[in-house]
Amino acid sequence: MTTPVERTSVSVPVRAPVRTILRKIGGYRLWVLAAAALGFVTLISGIGLIAMAAYLLSRSLVVASTTTAALTILGVRVFAVTRVVSRYCERYVGHLGTFRILTRIRVWTFRGLLPISPAGVQHRRAGDLLAAIIDDVDTLQDLYLRVLVPPVAAIATVGVTTVVFGRFDPVLGIVLLGFLVLCGLVIPALTRTATRLPTRSLVALRADNRANAIEFVNGLADLVALGQTDRLQQEFNANETRQSVAEKSLATMRGIALALGSITVGCTAISLLGIAIPLARSGSLDPLYLAIVPLAAIAAFEAVVPMTVLFEHLDRTSAAAARLLALTTSEPSVTEPPKPTERSLIAADLESPGTGATIVFKDVSATYAGMAQPALHRASLTIPAGGTTAIVGESGAGKSTILNIILRFIDYESGSVTIGGHELRSIHSDDVRSLIACVQQRDHLFDTTVRDNLLLADGNATDAELLAACAAAGFDRVIDALPLGLDERVGENGNRLSGGERQRLMIARALLADTPILVLDEATEHLDRELAVQVMSGIRDWRKDRTTVLIVHDGAELGGIDRVIELPVPKSS
Repeated sequence: MTTPVERTSVSVPVRAPVRTILRKIGGYRLWVLAAAALGFVTLISGIGLIAMAAYLLSRSLVVASTTTAALTILGVRVFAVTRVVSRYCERYVGHLGTFRILTRIRVWTFRGLLPISPAGVQHRRAGDLLAAIIDDVDTLQDLYLRVLVPPVAAIATVGVTTVVFGRFDPVLGIVLLGFLVLCGLVIPALTRTATRLPTRSLVALRADNRANAIEFVNGLADLVALGQTDRLQQEFNANETRQSVAEKSLATMRGIALALGSITVGCTAISLLGIAIPLARSGSLDPLYLAIVPLAAIAAFEAVVPMTVLFEHLDRTSAAAARLLALTTSEPSVTEPPKPTERSLIAADLESPGTGATIVFKDVSATYAGMAQPALHRASLTIPAGGTTAIVGESGAGKSTILNIILRFIDYESGSVTIGGHELRSIHSDDVRSLIACVQQRDHLFDTTVRDNLLLADGNATDAELLAACAAAGFDRVIDALPLGLDERVGENGNRLSGGERQRLMIARALLADTPILVLDEATEHLDRELAVQVMSGIRDWRKDRTTVLIVHDGAELGGIDRVIELPVPKSS
């Protein structure tokens, strides 16, 4: 008997969700540095363009010929061309880097979902998962363009501009630096206190609205039948009102921050001009530079103005990152073995004439996450290799739990489970699922053709093999009635098929997988008795002497069952 599983909780670093995700995805630093460098060149070129243009205008007033200003004219052209080219390159690299980083985040998100699926996501609404995969990931695109790159480019630009102004006069450099810090750091920090809460609530409200909308669409027919559409509409309106309040609050604070920034820019120009005029009168500053000082300073604010909404984007991406971490860092449904048994060895044993695909449960107990009572308590049973075994029992007896354990969708706390003589925990979950085909009560059909849905089980199957599997499952007559046959679309989750047709298509898909073990969980519940008997006969003929397990409420009417295992309703330990 194996020892009980020790479960360790996964702590999500809520204080630094953005940093955690960046550390997990990696490969972003070069993109940030490249975009920031191009942004710095663009900003410096803009400042240089304004400064050279101002100097050219001032100099044209005191020289009679444009020949003496040729070098200045060349400088204006160089800065203008450089600004255009660097701006294009910055946008190109910035968006390319964003797409690359978003790709990494999406891949990381799906990889994080795989170990906890399906048990770890069953308690979540489909809309919540969709919001995390789409909305939260898309929100993180602001992380690169509006959170990471602007501060780097701004710091470099402010540093160079302050040094240049300080060369004219230290007071000019100090005053400019003070106003730039005020606009780029102090004002955003002050407004953040008012935007943090609505920013984070807005992310949650948008996700909740999407989840509600999906649930509304999926249950629209039932809501109409029950006359509850008005009630749900009221809930939608209430959520939309809360979202509008949050968006209005953010827009107000954003407008205030931008207004304060504009006031700061004007005050900076006036202050610097007030300092520069006495310097020009005293001869410490060339009068030709008087126009450069305020105009170049105004141009320098292009580097810090994006900082006024930096914290809003940071809080928004932080909230989205926290939601993704809460989803993807959940405890895995099963613990993978550090040194799994090789699949080839297991496959050979399952096909051997000895123990073959025998499945043995010995004193197995299992509890679903969040449940107080065990779904399976000290269960012992043996499913012999070959033939057809039916597992029957009342609802809640643990029939589906046995299937979830065999497929390694959930782990068992104590006891032992062996397949072909191999302890289940010693086999990697991917290898287990490659050796067992199953038809569950909630299996999914994709909104594509019958052929494509069948080829999921065997991508190399020929049309003849597809039709043979369909005939074994009693789906051949359905194909004959379809206008396009195998090329007919089945609709979203097979909604263009009846319940019985849908079940038979999934059975045909499972037969095509041609695995040593086949498990059918209530696979014939939508079929009438005569058709169910025909389908079971076709399954037995297809499977021959390979192990087939039926999970049913009552298998007596199906016939052809070699052994019946009846499960009692579990009692708490």
